[in-house]
Amino acid sequence: MTAPPSTYPIKGIFFFFSNGSLIRRIICVLLLTLVVALLAIGLTFGFLLPLQAHALIVAGCPAWLAWIVSVIFCLLEAGIFTIIFYLIITPIWQDALFDDVLRLKGVGHVLEKRKTTSELTLCCRGFCSGISLAFATIYAIVITLLITIPLHAIPIIGTILYCYINGWVMTWGHQLHYHIEIKEWTIKQSLKFAWKNRFDYSMFGCIAVALELIPVANFIFFWTNVVGAALWTADVR
Repeated sequence: MTAPPSTYPIKGIFFFFSNGSLIRRIICVLLLTLVVALLAIGLTFGFLLPLQAHALIVAGCPAWLAWIVSVIFCLLEAGIFTIIFYLIITPIWQDALFDDVLRLKGVGHVLEKRKTTSELTLCCRGFCSGISLAFATIYAIVITLLITIPLHAIPIIGTILYCYINGWVMTWGHQLHYHIEIKEWTIKQSLKFAWKNRFDYSMFGCIAVALELIPVANFIFFWTNVVGAALWTADVR
């Protein structure tokens, strides 16, 4: 008998901190992002700063103001580039972390049971499913957030409802990798399964969303929730 779904986000925290390999993977993400940020700053200040400053001066802007504005532009450009990089690499690391947990739980064999298909088919399907997954999850998350934001106006009860409703969407998002890439379901099949088990998904997600509402610590909980989702999958698959 498996534990209640609501316990798995908490289990994910303990499992994450008790396995050095998982911690090292997240540290790797941070270090890689830091390197990219430093490179972005170096490139923008090394190449774009003088170009932007001279362009502003030619346009009639005072020299001192042109350089100040150019510095601000460079910082913004480096920041935007770093954020874009982090947003691109995060789903990749989430999937890798999910797979690591399955292996640590002794069910890594499910990763090897995918149907045999040609490399070209895998490539095309991977690209198409990636685009589809991105649009599906972003659409669902944005719509749900917009609808449920007013719930915060209701003390305590509103926040609980917010976590419960958004929890279903979050849990489905965490399971998409397993459904689409490992079990090779379609998005429609995944959505149908998630809706059929919406109570369990909402119970898991309610706690997961609540953890991610905690300031500062929410960065760690973002990753431990992935671990919790993988632990749950390993137990109920």
